[in-house]
Amino acid sequence: MDRSSLLKFLGLGLGIFLLLQFVVPKITGGDGPRTQPLGKEAFLLVDAQGKPKPRAPRERCKLDTDGIKCSLAPVEAREEFCTLEGERFRAELTTQGAGVRRLELLGAKYTIDGKPGSPPMNLVTTPDHETRRPLFTELRQPGADTQIDHDLFEWTLASHTPKECVFTYQDSKVELRKVVRVASRPFELEVELTVKNVGSERAVHRASIESSAWRYEAEVEGGFGRQSPFLTQVECLNNGKLEEATPGDFTPKDFSKPEFRNGWRVSNGHIDFAATSNFYFAQALVPVDGPSPPACERLIEERFNYALYSSKKDDRGAGSFYRSRLAWEKRELGPGEAVTYKVIHFMGPKERDVLARAAGGNHRMSELIRLGTFAPIAKWLVWFLVKCQALVGSWGVAIILLTVAVRIVLFPLQWKAIKSGGKMRLLKPELDEINKRYENDPQQKQLATLELWRKHDVNPLGGCLPMIAQMPVWFALYTALQTAAELYHAPFLWMRDLSAPDTWWVAGHEVPFVLPVLLGATTFLQQKLMPTSGMDPAQQKMMTYLMPAIFTAMMLFLPSGLGVYMLTNSLLGIMQQLASERYYASLTPTAVGTIEVREKEGEESKTSDPKRAALATFGKGNTRV
Repeated sequence: MDRSSLLKFLGLGLGIFLLLQFVVPKITGGDGPRTQPLGKEAFLLVDAQGKPKPRAPRERCKLDTDGIKCSLAPVEAREEFCTLEGERFRAELTTQGAGVRRLELLGAKYTIDGKPGSPPMNLVTTPDHETRRPLFTELRQPGADTQIDHDLFEWTLASHTPKECVFTYQDSKVELRKVVRVASRPFELEVELTVKNVGSERAVHRASIESSAWRYEAEVEGGFGRQSPFLTQVECLNNGKLEEATPGDFTPKDFSKPEFRNGWRVSNGHIDFAATSNFYFAQALVPVDGPSPPACERLIEERFNYALYSSKKDDRGAGSFYRSRLAWEKRELGPGEAVTYKVIHFMGPKERDVLARAAGGNHRMSELIRLGTFAPIAKWLVWFLVKCQALVGSWGVAIILLTVAVRIVLFPLQWKAIKSGGKMRLLKPELDEINKRYENDPQQKQLATLELWRKHDVNPLGGCLPMIAQMPVWFALYTALQTAAELYHAPFLWMRDLSAPDTWWVAGHEVPFVLPVLLGATTFLQQKLMPTSGMDPAQQKMMTYLMPAIFTAMMLFLPSGLGVYMLTNSLLGIMQQLASERYYASLTPTAVGTIEVREKEGEESKTSDPKRAALATFGKGNTRV
């Protein structure tokens, strides 16, 4: 199989795969995402069929001048806020749940559109849902609910500075103190929760601290050839192994499995972190201290308007809560006893140097970066990319240098394919003669062809195997560039953001810009330069136009950083093909010799042409070269 044949099958397979995976869902999936605010918070249960059903809100209690007052309906309370200023971020916490209501990233890179002066990005996607905000703390679980009588209650902001917020709550049975302070590293908060029994009897509680995110279904849907950067997972690093979960891992039939508890997927072991993350951003909880090692618990709650729709696919406002938390074993406290839980909360971009130092650098936070099956190769590629950027100061130039370096490293394999292609070209006249002479005798034609290859030491797969060997590197490079947070909002030339498709606003609409057109043109030129030996003319025409069309269509959705790599690689491929053609032109037929095939005994040659006379056989099964 020559290079053209391999490209033919790869192109057809790629086209069919992309058509089924991305084009058909786009055609049948309805319109695009609709932005709408989340409604008022409502607590839901799941029935035996896995469908959500409403229930009355849980008790909320507040400390009034006359003492504790409770009601079954939510009690409106005066909400107080505390703002913390940390390295590269600003966080706003609230007395409703003592959780994070807003977390803004500082610096021009992490503004809404990546430009100085634009509003900063806010990573909290659940600001109006108290029980789904980052750092929400739960203390009641079945069998561990005697220390405190209420699920929701109002905290008091006891004190605050730009570096520390202190929240307290006290009733006749419990005294709670929750301190949230700025850590010395970027995007980190230190959390310390103290539970004290101030009652006269022993009581039991079970503490958990949570990180959560909301995503609409339309946000996590993939594009043509690309996964959505908002595709979110809940993760645990348990005993050194990253455990990931997506919505498909929380079907009702799974809830009876041993690793599930009240709908949560539970991981017990040495937990380094519990996290909720997408391609570029993550929030993670790292255990620091506590009365026992915590478990990592994860849950994904699907929400849709089940009163109007039978399936979430029909509701364009449907989405999911992605929840992960650290949960400690239930703890019994005697009168006057207290216990303290300490965690580190990271909430920020998945920059490699930041994650390497996060939580002190000894919790392997870099595992949050998704590099796919070929992660060991991708890590080295990203390391080289970062070094290049530090040298040249541009992520776009760094991608070009990385692409050139990869081509140089893989050139020995490509050289083998080039030499194999040269031998195949020299043997083409002999192969054509064999095909013509034994047009109606496939068995004899195959024997003659194999013998010709054997004599001249030609491996018909010599052009394919080197290309297949390179595929892990290309896949690793593709994944590394698609998930690199360093490319987020990074401009290059006319491209505004290397992590987003190369589009431009025209009359209020985003339209494709230069990069898709350039990539399609270079791919077309590369296909025109490809050798066409052995390829059917119809197939050749299809490949010449199909491959550029596929790459152009893909580039409408892929990040510009990938486009820079693909365009650079295509240009290098054109240069290599031109050099290969010069190499092939320098070869002479005498370099491999000729084939001699004779007729059966007693038969005369069917041609007087010297070239054809050199092709003879001894009959079926008796080919001699």
